[in-house]
Amino acid sequence: MKMIAFAVPILEGKLEDWKQMILGNMLGENKKATDESREYAGVQERSYLQKMSKGHVCILTWEGNDPLSFWLDLMKIALPEFTDHLADLHGRGIFKEENPESMLAEMVYDSKDEQSEILKKDEKTEMIAIALPILPGKIEVWKTKILDKMLGENKPDTDAVRHAAGVRERSFLQETPDGHMVILTFEGKDPVTGYSQIIQKMPSEFAELVMEVHGLDVNSPQPPMPELVYNSHE
Repeated sequence: MKMIAFAVPILEGKLEDWKQMILGNMLGENKKATDESREYAGVQERSYLQKMSKGHVCILTWEGNDPLSFWLDLMKIALPEFTDHLADLHGRGIFKEENPESMLAEMVYDSKDEQSEILKKDEKTEMIAIALPILPGKIEVWKTKILDKMLGENKPDTDAVRHAAGVRERSFLQETPDGHMVILTFEGKDPVTGYSQIIQKMPSEFAELVMEVHGLDVNSPQPPMPELVYNSHE
């Protein structure tokens, strides 16, 4: 199945408003209708809330046979009606009514191997999602020294580490008004443990690049995992 992803910052001081407007509707009396709309479209939606160094970010993923069509239909309805409300919560420049597809993050890496038995059909799995901002001026370093190696000479080893950790990783790159952001998703029986194993096995030179590009010290205790706040299948 295909997956699309989108990360949207929540403006400082707007978290409680976001919870009331977005989560209050999706998890309250409208949850059944929200779930059914996703089921009818053949997609599973998962939403995560992540605390950042400044403020919070909401990570959304949609997975199915044609999640893009669902997204475009959703934006066709939501943007004209809720543009001002969304701008109040997330800022202007995030939601693009004239070209909603351009809002989405681009999938840049998938560890899936057709020969792999990591995610067996009909096996219950869980997924985590993490947003990592790219520091100003570091997008080319990320592309040439991290992504190109993950997709090139190091891909067999990169994939093997994910398989050994029991997870499938899908990574996305998104451009926002405040810069670029990487969205990482890990799916498996125990993705939190799998992610921890990946961090522990990270080569030292790669860890140095992660620090340079994202400001994340993988040798220190990691920040709390984003919270899964909505799942259309639960």
